[in-house]
Amino acid sequence: METILTTATTFSYVGKYLMLALMFLAFLMGVSGAVNALRSRPIWERLTGIFILVMNLVFLFGFLWICWFHYQIYCDFALELPADLVSWLNKRLTVMNSRAAYAFPLLDPANPPRFAVPVWIENEKYYFWFMCYAIMTLVVYRQNKNHRLNAALQLLLAGHVAILFFAADPFKLPLPKFFAELGPWFESEHSPMEQIKHFMGLYPRMIFYYNNPYMWLHPPLLFLAYACITITFVTSVFMLVRQDLSVEVLGYDYAKMGYFLLTLGMLLGYPWALQSWGPNWWWDPKICSSIMMWAIFTTYLHARIHIRKSSMWYFCSALGILCYLSMIFTLLTSYYFPGEHTLQ
Repeated sequence: METILTTATTFSYVGKYLMLALMFLAFLMGVSGAVNALRSRPIWERLTGIFILVMNLVFLFGFLWICWFHYQIYCDFALELPADLVSWLNKRLTVMNSRAAYAFPLLDPANPPRFAVPVWIENEKYYFWFMCYAIMTLVVYRQNKNHRLNAALQLLLAGHVAILFFAADPFKLPLPKFFAELGPWFESEHSPMEQIKHFMGLYPRMIFYYNNPYMWLHPPLLFLAYACITITFVTSVFMLVRQDLSVEVLGYDYAKMGYFLLTLGMLLGYPWALQSWGPNWWWDPKICSSIMMWAIFTTYLHARIHIRKSSMWYFCSALGILCYLSMIFTLLTSYYFPGEHTLQ
């Protein structure tokens, strides 16, 4: 445990300066965005482009730093048990596996199980989500000529960084829930049965959550979709103000990509839910709200086919905004409604 704590301290120390750098860049971007949103002609275009590029580089370095931290967890910690307990436990696991739809891997004393913790859990998921949005903002900034749209995207990006800095910093207190789960394992000496008890408290969580292959596919696809929906939201707001075809096409392109990622991510969550929770998962609040969001998104894409008809321009814009609001509602269900996805 001491090695892991030392690694976490180093991780937090470097991460503190990464977050300060992001916040400083967000301030500069916010000033640039506010000024350009109020002007009829853009200023500081080249300088703002540099700000966004540097912010992306800092985001990417921070993400690599998170990957390094998770790799250190994998290397430094294993659920090691004495050989006699491994033999005893494997017999019990064999009996359990014969009666279950999904089996626990048997233990190898020479290669004890290790945590391959994904890099988008707890507050790290917000970091990944906002990093994806930052990358998309950079792409749009280089392609789009509407300086007010670019300014709105920058202001929203600055707001995302502020949320990270003040409320969801993944570096300040690394993986608190994960380390809280590990805590009993590192307490003073345990009897053999206490060791088994703590092991079986961690091992299912490792197999069906942290080390599950779907954990490396389902969440990142959804966070990429959320970033796309944010772009569509901003363009939809602009569509209500002015009928600019280039803005509408930009929002539609990101909507199509977001819809594909959202659908694929939700489909990949289905077999994972069966493994982890069994058949009684369907009425989880976040799953229900996600289906609602998907239905609204589907309505937006169908309505967009008739964009040239009277009033459909504004109807599609309203649906694009509603998609974003439903995404926020889906996120809030993880905090305020009890279920399998509940975070609090």
